[in-house]
Amino acid sequence: MEGVILFADDAVFNNSFENKLFERLSQKSNYPVLPVNNLSDFERTTSSISTYGAILLDWEFIEELEGEKLKKYPDEILMSNDFYSLIFIYSQTVIGDETKKKLKDKFGEKIDFLSKISEEDQLDSETDKILRHLQIFADKNKHLNVPYVWSQTMNKSVQKIFYELEKADPYWIKDLYYSSYHFDKDGNPKEPPSIDANIQVINLFLNLLSEHLIQDLDLRREIKEFSVENIKSITEVEKLKSLYQYLYYTKLTESDAIMTGDIYQLSDDKYGIIISPECDMNALVKKDKKVELLCFEKDDFDSKFYQTFQIGKTDDEKIKRAYNQDNPRGHLLPVFPIKLETNESVTAFIDFRFSMEHFQGKYLEDNIANRTVKINSPYIQQLRQRYLAYVGRVGVPTIPESLRNFNLK
Repeated sequence: MEGVILFADDAVFNNSFENKLFERLSQKSNYPVLPVNNLSDFERTTSSISTYGAILLDWEFIEELEGEKLKKYPDEILMSNDFYSLIFIYSQTVIGDETKKKLKDKFGEKIDFLSKISEEDQLDSETDKILRHLQIFADKNKHLNVPYVWSQTMNKSVQKIFYELEKADPYWIKDLYYSSYHFDKDGNPKEPPSIDANIQVINLFLNLLSEHLIQDLDLRREIKEFSVENIKSITEVEKLKSLYQYLYYTKLTESDAIMTGDIYQLSDDKYGIIISPECDMNALVKKDKKVELLCFEKDDFDSKFYQTFQIGKTDDEKIKRAYNQDNPRGHLLPVFPIKLETNESVTAFIDFRFSMEHFQGKYLEDNIANRTVKINSPYIQQLRQRYLAYVGRVGVPTIPESLRNFNLK
């Protein structure tokens, strides 16, 4: 297991058992141990450093405010963050069953509750207890090795990219931001640019980050080794559904910019996916121009899929080919989230012959509450590419029978 141990305890810097425990862990552990002594620093640290082997967290923190000592607890911080490292709640404080259940429901086997015994003669046994739990966790969760290495690679890559960009141009963010603007004769930017400038800066940076990750040999080796070792492992159907729903779709908020791939619920059963080019979307919406959406209804798969492809429900090989998107006239979106709140999903079927509709940019702005998810990259690019190939197809003559016979000789 990779990463650091984050030791969060309000007594870690005092002349205390906790301070001695921190020093002993630092000496005996294979991992760096990082101490913090208040919940504010704990929260800031967890948002700044991504690669933890484990979080060793006291439950009750005594903090002084205007001369008054107050008790604070980390439950809100834990419930509002998604940690994939092991969390040890290491405390003498009694934690209620309801709170324990909420934390267990959220973190599953990745959270553990250890009773602190802060007697001087127990220092070595407590250190060994913590390290033993760490090792047990590492042995049970070898699938986390890849995320740990991935996070470390990202941390190093981000530092290098920022270093190189700053060395080349201290104002690189500004220069990239305004690259999508036009300027008037006085040098003032005109509105609106063709693409949201914030998104352009982020996308350009992510392209650089992606190249750095791809080139990292350690990360590629970890991915390959894990995949080879677990080639015969079978994922439960519901977990597989959750995996692909997360890969294909991202939940949106009303504050997110309207972009290519956004999915609108147009009526009770009808949905539309924006496929207008991303570089035009900002201007199309702001200037109230027509935006292209591919539309379909919730039950189109059940009512039209087999008829469109002229296959029966028992034609396994033909169905497999259809799922492999080999027919140019239609497109399938698996585990399409009909209702996020109930996790209801269907297979969406988009028939390119009848799906294109145009909506005004103002309509999309006014109905932003009806936009709940978007299709992630590269799946939105696949959908756009297949639709454009369908509407732009060119008919060519088939190979003559004589030439086919010649090639078969």
